[in-house]
Amino acid sequence: MSEAGGVIRHGAVRASLRDLSHLLRIVGKPRWATPALLALGFLSSVAETLGITLILLFLYLVSNRITDTGDGFQGRALGEAVAWLGSPTRLAVAILLLILARGALALVYSLISSSIGERISERTRNLVHEQYLRVAFGFVQQREQSQLMEVLGTESWLVAQAYGAVTRLIINSCSIFVFALFLLTISWKILLIAAVGSIAISAILRIFSRPARDLGRQVKKIHQSLGEHMLMTLQALRTIRAYGQETLHQRRFVQSSAAARNASLSLIRLSSWIGPTTEIGYLGMLGSIVLVSGWWHISFEVTLAAVALLYRLQPHTQEFEGNLLFLAQMQPQLRSVLEMIQSEDKEYPPQGIIALRNLDAGIVFEHVSFGYDPDTLVLNDLSFEIPAGVTTALIGASGAGKTTIVNLLLRLYEPTSGDIKIDATRLKDIKRDDWLSRIAVTGQDVDLVEGTVTDNIRMAKADATEDEIIAAARSAGVAAFVEDLPDRYDTWIGQEGLRFSGGQRQRIGLARAVLRDPDFLILDEAMNALDTALEDQVRRAIDRQLGNRTILLITHRIETARDAANVVWIENGRVRSQGPASLVVPQYQQHQQEIVSATDVQSKGR
Repeated sequence: MSEAGGVIRHGAVRASLRDLSHLLRIVGKPRWATPALLALGFLSSVAETLGITLILLFLYLVSNRITDTGDGFQGRALGEAVAWLGSPTRLAVAILLLILARGALALVYSLISSSIGERISERTRNLVHEQYLRVAFGFVQQREQSQLMEVLGTESWLVAQAYGAVTRLIINSCSIFVFALFLLTISWKILLIAAVGSIAISAILRIFSRPARDLGRQVKKIHQSLGEHMLMTLQALRTIRAYGQETLHQRRFVQSSAAARNASLSLIRLSSWIGPTTEIGYLGMLGSIVLVSGWWHISFEVTLAAVALLYRLQPHTQEFEGNLLFLAQMQPQLRSVLEMIQSEDKEYPPQGIIALRNLDAGIVFEHVSFGYDPDTLVLNDLSFEIPAGVTTALIGASGAGKTTIVNLLLRLYEPTSGDIKIDATRLKDIKRDDWLSRIAVTGQDVDLVEGTVTDNIRMAKADATEDEIIAAARSAGVAAFVEDLPDRYDTWIGQEGLRFSGGQRQRIGLARAVLRDPDFLILDEAMNALDTALEDQVRRAIDRQLGNRTILLITHRIETARDAANVVWIENGRVRSQGPASLVVPQYQQHQQEIVSATDVQSKGR
């Protein structure tokens, strides 16, 4: 009845069906789901068609219009129905039972469909979220945060809607087939007119389906831009207000919001053409049937039955075309989700197979090279040792590669070449969870999350007791400012902890590290926001609790490096010098003085 094959062959719909098929294979769904939904839809269509036929039969009986049912299949079927039901009362009861049956089938379909849809949505967003946590850290870093949020928060929900559209598409096709079969039993001539009319209507609607995918891409891009503005406003609110940029950012947001409205309206306008076009087309088709029925000597009863069936067929055809258009415009979103959750094209950090019982040995970098992109090396043939049980200070100018070394130790990245070894065992061969459970890191930019002070400290040890959290907080100097607050450790920390000063945030990060009680502690400029007296106080507290542990101290303060048993000087991704502080620190200071002197000479020359 509808030009299903031609429309489905349209590129956007075909691509959506292909991507959805791949997604459902990854996401998974009960095997019985699709057959059950299709069976319910088919039975509902049969019940509806039989109901319409019996209603017409009922009208004929009560008006005494049935005189001869004819010799064909339809005639014999009507004759059997009249003989079996016998009276209008029994016919009315049969119609009522069919209506109730169709309602029950629709209810069961709705319950099963919603249950399966929610399961697909849940599984999809869980897989996307798991992908963010498991995939190589560089993959996440290379993508805009708004794009990641759009896939997880919005597009992952659309997979279930697309699956629902496909099942409804097939059910609509079944309904069209059932109605066409009944029309064939009534009059093949009327069926021919209906088929030609449906093909013409579908051809017209294809005009509206062609730009659907482009509009879907446009909507996706605009929504991502709107998400970027939302994130910027929330994450940089303090800076925006500090520089008086509220008007500028509001104007930009309003422009993005207007673009999102216009794109959504374009999609709505495109979809809104389906209803009127289908209704007008069917009105013309019904008028043609009534007009030619006299020429072809088709009886009034047959004409009325055909008109009634076609009238009830029209919503199914309209829904069919609407689902095709929906699938066409969803193609960019489905592709985005598929690209995010499929694992074949992504790298994952090695999990390791060797258990780590104790971290008694030193950590050795052997000819390690690494670059965030293939053309630029941040670390180049780097070799040095972090001895066990003592403090190693890592010094060097900004951009020397110190933070990259920390990222490699945290297994956020893997070396491009060379090895990091723990007692002759490659770090990547050690079980990742074992390794990370033995280390703690805190730095100048402490990653605080929405929640209370307790929530943020407990991130280092999920099963920590309240007493353990308070003890760690007092060791790190957190108690000095938190215990005077009205809600104490239940104080809400706010967006990225900005309600606290830099030094206070650093102390919360230090409390995390103390609570972890690690074998290996990394302090990445972890106390540069503290004054000297407070730094000394916190350092003494940490030394009391973690004094015999392996500590990597990254600092710009030469005075702090002097207390380390081992000092490594990094310059341009290479080791410039390594050894006791008494040897390396003077070399570094002399180098710094030479740089200052050279800068002064250049300034005087200008």
